[in-house]
Amino acid sequence: MPRDLLAARRIFEVIMRIGPLQPSVAHTAAPALPTHTTAISPTQVPHMPGNTPPLRERPRRRAGNMPPLVPLNGSAMTGRPALVALDSEFSEQRLAEVQARQITVQTLQTKLATHLAQAGTAPKPDSIAARFAAGTLEPVYLDTAAFNAMSRGLPARARAAAGPVLIDAQQGRIIFNLQRAFAPGDTFSDAALAALGKQLNLSGHGLATPDWLQPAAGTPGRRKALMVPKYRGHQIPAQDGGAGFYKPDDHRLLEGKTKQMQEHLKTTVHANYLRADSTRAIGKDVMVHRGLYDFHHGIPENSLSAIDNAYAKGYRTVELDVEVSADGVPMLLHDFTVGRTLDLPDNRLVADVPYAELRDQPIVIRNPVDGNFVKTDQRLPSIDQVLRHVSGTKPGMSVVLDCKETTPEDVALMLLSQPQVLPFTAIKLYSSAYKGGFDQLFANLCKRLQINPLHSSDEPRRRKLRNDLSKIKVVPILDQSHLENPEMRAVFPGSDSVSGLADTATGWMQSWNGMHPVIAEAMVAHPDSNAGKAMQEARARLRQPGSGYEEAAFSAAYRFEDFSVAKSDGEREYFTWGIFGEINLVPDDGFQPKRGTAGAFRDQGESVLTDEPNEEVLALREDRTLPRGHTGVELNAPPGTTIDTKRDAALANLRRQEFAAKQRTLDKQSVDAVREGARLDRGAAAQLTPEARAAIDTRAESLGMLTERYRGAPVSHYLNEQAKGAKLEE
Repeated sequence: MPRDLLAARRIFEVIMRIGPLQPSVAHTAAPALPTHTTAISPTQVPHMPGNTPPLRERPRRRAGNMPPLVPLNGSAMTGRPALVALDSEFSEQRLAEVQARQITVQTLQTKLATHLAQAGTAPKPDSIAARFAAGTLEPVYLDTAAFNAMSRGLPARARAAAGPVLIDAQQGRIIFNLQRAFAPGDTFSDAALAALGKQLNLSGHGLATPDWLQPAAGTPGRRKALMVPKYRGHQIPAQDGGAGFYKPDDHRLLEGKTKQMQEHLKTTVHANYLRADSTRAIGKDVMVHRGLYDFHHGIPENSLSAIDNAYAKGYRTVELDVEVSADGVPMLLHDFTVGRTLDLPDNRLVADVPYAELRDQPIVIRNPVDGNFVKTDQRLPSIDQVLRHVSGTKPGMSVVLDCKETTPEDVALMLLSQPQVLPFTAIKLYSSAYKGGFDQLFANLCKRLQINPLHSSDEPRRRKLRNDLSKIKVVPILDQSHLENPEMRAVFPGSDSVSGLADTATGWMQSWNGMHPVIAEAMVAHPDSNAGKAMQEARARLRQPGSGYEEAAFSAAYRFEDFSVAKSDGEREYFTWGIFGEINLVPDDGFQPKRGTAGAFRDQGESVLTDEPNEEVLALREDRTLPRGHTGVELNAPPGTTIDTKRDAALANLRRQEFAAKQRTLDKQSVDAVREGARLDRGAAAQLTPEARAAIDTRAESLGMLTERYRGAPVSHYLNEQAKGAKLEE
């Protein structure tokens, strides 16, 4: 079936699953003209076959109007069906989200009903607690804008007790803010639990509030506001369209050899690099780090203009950084906090800020001397926007997405929903976040998608997920320091010898054969140590046929210092911006200075990642190491200018502590279950007696079971439908 007709049929089926489009509340104004308000670009509704008129894009409600509501058919498990706003995004994604939230709510209803029955206390039948437990309150799920409009239509008393949950006692409704009432893992947010506890008022019925109805940190009360430091600096005028506090890039390290460099560039830059059957066979390829930024001329790092500049200068492979917002939207951003590159002085963790607050924020270029900044004409884009931009305007370009911590999971789900970008895209994954390798990532995705890693009933879903993940190209990054980490060694065991450490390194790298490795980064930082020798041995093993990496390029990864300043004696000091917005001095010796020196790692691999691609091309052409330094990020400041590395240290440390508190340790039980499930799925289950398999299923149930109605994410819905045999036509 043609794609446009298939898409039209799907949209038609989705809308048919929504109840009759009859508003269930009165309205005084007609909807505004159609528009699209989600984080992704508008999806154009295709023309329907035959004489059926095309479906219109969903209308956007005018600010201040109460949204019309429609029933979501099939959403009632216990109690009443859910209502959704007419201006919700009529898609499988939105239906999946609402149905998942409905399960979370109904689980709480069941808990409350059980709690009341066991307590032997029956609240008054017309009380909120009794009505909620009985499922007679009509659940309503709204986006923030619609929720706020609904709130304004309720009495002041109801609004005061609301938080992200409203009770409309007169209409018999309980209304949830989809963005604020729920937390990852299909649970309620602390704010929602606090609001529910207040609304249910169990203490007023002589009952204690159970632990599962209390916020993790306790119900927030009135507290004295904490004085949180702010990121220093204010906006200053741009100079010549850019940041005058940086010198222009004069490329003096090219030593008058620009023409030779440009000629050699043709042999070290390759269109469609990630589409190649063997990146190793291609030979040297120069990859541009964070895009080709130019601070002096107002081109910030990790921006669409930096991508455009790299392409215009002849480069075809870029590495870009990814962070994920509080509501799961991957964005083009390097730091774990928002302060350095955006005009957001609270410098919050990216993971704590909804995408709606970040989208289209102007990117700034900041002066390290005083924190002042110029605003550029670039806006913070989502990765979806980036990949659409590259796909539509940059033929032949490849994009490596640098995904720190567990952001690869969000990016993988996004890529699976957009298979058209898979051929030119790869994901970087770090050993610091995935000490359990691929099996840890698979276990995390199983939890998110509600797929049991071991139970026989979920075998089709596991197979589908593994098959889909195998299509995603990856760049595993193994840090030498992790070879002796106890968590990694527990999952990838080996003796304490060099060979045993190499076993750990090889095992970790080869675990990613569950996806599609196209580049391997396993740099040797300290070659004389046991771990360094083990890395060298592991690299040799991975070059062998059958390793899964025999066709993958190895990476020589540079990081040029983010900026430098002249000292009074004519030398230079080099600094980096840290991931929490702090400033760090680069030491004068050891491994780090080499990362800012063109040619220093040219023998480490075929794929060369660098901030200074022109200089690296020359170093490759002449097979030598250039003088340390760079020419594009030198501060235009008098010699001897002091860089205060402590200026924003207090705020950076606060965010670092918040970040550390959110980190999860390796769940080895889940990793072991994934491995056992994979072994069973590969055929071991066929050798078991029915009784033995049933015993494993009983054990697997403790890991969580997929409910029949669960639609926790777009991909989980897709996987579930695939598992049931509903094959989508391509």
